[in-house]
Amino acid sequence: MTPGTGSAVALLALERALALPAEHGLIAFTGPPASGKTEALARRFAALTAGDPALAAAAIVTAARDDGSHALAARIAAASGIAVRGATLDALAFELLRAHPLETGLALDLEAVGELDAAEIFERAAAPLFSAEWSDWLGTDVDPEIAGLRTPARFADAALRLIRKLRDAGIDDQAFLAVALRGATTFYANPPNLASPALLSATKDEHRASLAVDASELDRQRRRELDLAKILARLYRAYVDELVRRGCLTACDALAEATRLLENRPAIARALRRRLRVAFVDDAHDLSPAALRFLRALFGDALDGVAVAGDPDAATQTFAGARPERIFGRAATTVVLAPSVVPAQILAVARGVIDADPARPVPPGESVRVLRTSDRIAEASEVADRIAAMVRDGTPPGRVAVVHRTLRTMATYEDALVARDLPVALAGDPALFARADVLDALALLWTAVDPFRHVWVLRALQTPMMRLSDASIAVLCGEPASPQPALFTLPESPSDGERRWDRKRDLRLGSNLLRGERDADLSPIARERITAFRARRARWTEWLRRTDVATAARAIVEDGGLLLSRGGETPAREQLRAALIARLMALIASYAARHPFDDLGGALAYCERLAAADRGPELVDERTDAVVVASVDRLLARRFDHVFIVDARAGAFPPYYVPDAFLFSTTYGMIPKDCAGDAVAARTAKFTWYEHHAKPRAAYVREQRRLFAAALGRADRSVTVSASGRPTRGIAAPELAAEVAALLTNAR
Repeated sequence: MTPGTGSAVALLALERALALPAEHGLIAFTGPPASGKTEALARRFAALTAGDPALAAAAIVTAARDDGSHALAARIAAASGIAVRGATLDALAFELLRAHPLETGLALDLEAVGELDAAEIFERAAAPLFSAEWSDWLGTDVDPEIAGLRTPARFADAALRLIRKLRDAGIDDQAFLAVALRGATTFYANPPNLASPALLSATKDEHRASLAVDASELDRQRRRELDLAKILARLYRAYVDELVRRGCLTACDALAEATRLLENRPAIARALRRRLRVAFVDDAHDLSPAALRFLRALFGDALDGVAVAGDPDAATQTFAGARPERIFGRAATTVVLAPSVVPAQILAVARGVIDADPARPVPPGESVRVLRTSDRIAEASEVADRIAAMVRDGTPPGRVAVVHRTLRTMATYEDALVARDLPVALAGDPALFARADVLDALALLWTAVDPFRHVWVLRALQTPMMRLSDASIAVLCGEPASPQPALFTLPESPSDGERRWDRKRDLRLGSNLLRGERDADLSPIARERITAFRARRARWTEWLRRTDVATAARAIVEDGGLLLSRGGETPAREQLRAALIARLMALIASYAARHPFDDLGGALAYCERLAAADRGPELVDERTDAVVVASVDRLLARRFDHVFIVDARAGAFPPYYVPDAFLFSTTYGMIPKDCAGDAVAARTAKFTWYEHHAKPRAAYVREQRRLFAAALGRADRSVTVSASGRPTRGIAAPELAAEVAALLTNAR
């Protein structure tokens, strides 16, 4: 084949696919990053609507992620001149459920809730399990001493993750219990060879004792496993019942309920199919099982009229259940596109990372660089210096991205950027309630609501508006200089080592703040600040009485001076503080809208619950004039000139794999990790065997490699991979920065 023949063939295949009729079977556009997959979907839409304009109103424009669906809608509008709505499939599912409330049996006014709210609902549903009522709730035939239940919080988190996966896969509580019982029979009726040399050599020394079990111990573990399955099935049913009772659904729940509606009401499915004739799906490799089942319920198993774009090698949600082969394997027509923008060196390095092949040939060039420093502070400083140099040389800040697997670990890099007055736009979970600016805002709000929440009051007294010294705060926490003598003598403490409880001591700071009993003992400056603060708080309480929660919260934060410029601070730092506080205000406003009869105290208590969760509310700053600092999954629909993948050391990206308290397999049922009761080892024999058999750690690392490769593929010109400290051997987790450096040696 002569040079250019391959691209000509691909172009011809693309043109033929674009000309296929709307009723054609599934059309798939695949290829590496920047190969034009999304553009092919847009051109397919333009070609179809040019022949039949009515198709514009009969089309679903969607993607695996919300930002991807909006990006596809923008591309379609640019290619066809037709404005379309881009939304994820769960938005369509919600609309369908709200249009047929009587057929679904759900609430008439369904509310969409996020994962954080769903976790709170699950805690309420699971409360009887962790109380003295568990025997009435489960029955006397279930032994509560099962794997993971000794640590209730960890058990609840693992249970909710499993229930979400089951819900996503379309497995209800009864089907789950049946699969668990069948899987237990499959494993324990004919146990594998637990003395296999391959199994023993692959098992760590501290876990080999779990394989030394006899028939009686295996039977004991089987009974504990079945009890665990019964408890989880009961939790699953209670969680769904609580969702229905409260009239709220998560995105996954909406897809599951909408699919059930279409499967049980064929007339509704036929009517919807007549109205929605075609669908365009971007990033289809990351579609959840629930989304794919809903799509098949709409368009049939063959997915006639559907066009998808994606790259099976770029799937980053397989550990959560995504299966690219289930959609791309059904394609009647597949068009493989070649990259046109990404430098060949970046693509070769990305392929080498995915395949874990350090000997892969890499083209020469300067598109990929590796930076290693002594510590994270030096790494962040060097990254910020390089970005500052790029901006000085004419690169727009919005064309540069600093990425990691999570935004929660990026504060050091943000500080280095804003210190150089480089504006940043955050995208991801910024650990909002660990930010000093957000904590200052919460302190002012709590002080307005309850001046006896002394932890928050102490922080409020040290905000930039007050800046009270430790000595002044100590005075406010103490007794007045001339206290009123007691009217009668109190009995002495039983012993010198015991401290008599004094209610006034626990209220003293708030009392002194409100009543001014220690003002005379303060310095003139501190007294002036306390007096001004007392007057401000009087205004705040008045606002809380007269205005709505969201308006009052914003007014308190502004009156507290948290949004004012500060000496020695760059404008970029001021913008970042404003963005973080604005996200907090949006959370409070959202809570107030959902709970119109609650007060600011309820909203702040809600924030406390969010702060205790493993994952927090996300922040997506869509400014285009700032350096984007984001988690990788929030950038998969965007492209940049330069990308910096930071902290690419073992244990950080990717993180170490930590299995849940229990796993689930459709073949082997429940797989508890920890032994419970009178056990001979800490782990169950089934878990040790399953780790060797299914290798979940390897699957987890493969997905993290694809996520890293996706970050590489966001760059059109250059990628810098940075890490700190000495490289490790990468046994428990790969050292991706060292692997990229090894690949680049092949280029030289």
